Amino acid sequence: MRIRHVTLQDQSSLKLTLSQLQDVTQALQTQLDRDFTPIWGVHAQVQALDQGENVPAHAWPMAILDKSDAGLGVHLDKNGKPFAEIQAGDDWSITASHEMLEMLVDPLGHKLRSDPDIDPASDKHLVEYLVEVGDPCEIFAYSINGINVSDFITPDFYDTNAPAGTDFDFLGRLSQAFDIPQGCYISWIDPQDGKWHQKQTDGSFITAREKANPHKSPRDQRDIAFGEEENRGRHDLLAIRRKYRPTAAKKTAARS
Repeated sequence: MRIRHVTLQDQSSLKLTLSQLQDVTQALQTQLDRDFTPIWGVHAQVQALDQGENVPAHAWPMAILDKSDAGLGVHLDKNGKPFAEIQAGDDWSITASHEMLEMLVDPLGHKLRSDPDIDPASDKHLVEYLVEVGDPCEIFAYSINGINVSDFITPDFYDTNAPAGTDFDFLGRLSQAFDIPQGCYISWIDPQDGKWHQKQTDGSFITAREKANPHKSPRDQRDIAFGEEENRGRHDLLAIRRKYRPTAAKKTAARS
């Protein structure tokens, strides 16, 4: 059994203490061990680091930042090692959970699932969906020992033939495969036109202008395809949750 090592460090003006970070990493560890690993089969140990402490060479770092140079979300460094950057602010722990889970399921950003196109203007031919376990349900969250963490989809989210009673996300907020509420999104590449497509947080559908580069990581290529401004809005989970809070509040559950 392979166990990943993930670190969490505050590099922001929040000036979080090591104890505060440890409270969150303990909740993240519980989420992994109790909720996530039994569903997705990935194992990890989460460690809090003090400001200025070096990240162990084998670890995948997550940093809380006021401003991200690489761009919020999960990326690969020059050596191909995954890292995540998290926007500082209210409920940053939900973002940390979201990015951690996505990084663990698809560290290199190249997992794709073949399913019918969900765009209503499409003829439902098969397209390739980028597997991102937090994005389709990112407005939903739950509490572990007083710490808010992110909802996540199950593998059945991609099964359009799933039987009645199937859970498509951990909290059971999604009613069917590819159910994507406002405030959430999903991305895919269409082999017919070679371009990235997306159902956005406002429910609209967009298509990238340029064809995808098959030599780049699909996740990196998706980010390039939609541009810096679009990526900033899509990855700012704090802003998204503020905007769609009334919807999220009605459907948020607590588990301890």
